[in-house]
Amino acid sequence: WVSGSVGIGNTANWNEDKAKTTWNFSPSIGYALDDALEVGLALGLDGSSKDDNSEFNFSIAPFARYTFLSEGDFSMFIQGNIEFAAYSEKNHNTGLTKKDIKGQGFGVRIMPGVKYTLTDNFAIVATFGSLYYEHQDFDPEYYNNVQNRFGCNIFSGLNFGLVYSF
Repeated sequence: WVSGSVGIGNTANWNEDKAKTTWNFSPSIGYALDDALEVGLALGLDGSSKDDNSEFNFSIAPFARYTFLSEGDFSMFIQGNIEFAAYSEKNHNTGLTKKDIKGQGFGVRIMPGVKYTLTDNFAIVATFGSLYYEHQDFDPEYYNNVQNRFGCNIFSGLNFGLVYSF
């Protein structure tokens, strides 16, 4: 099967003049090993811009998806990703100056999801929230910083996708 999701957003804080625009495009390909277990590969492209600052991120993530509940055309699953990423940001505000930064990282993410089968070939998939660990290592030439994050964001990160099964 092939799938993908597209998103765009605009966030403005009450105390700031300008809004931050974000976007993402995430195609994926997968294979059903049986009725409950699927494996695949997802690509991620996303970015944001605000004033003269812009970010661009690229990721590749092999994943496994286990369907634990299936009732008619509706099913629920849990998905685990191992993510590898590259980052770049123009005009990052360090507090004193603005500079361009680059870096890379990896992470592990577990997220719940739902799937609704529309026809024999098409389905709608949604994932929401995640439990994750991320490691980001920025190039010291640009920005000497290493970040390790653990998190759980149950009520954010809602993504919808359309699946075409062969």
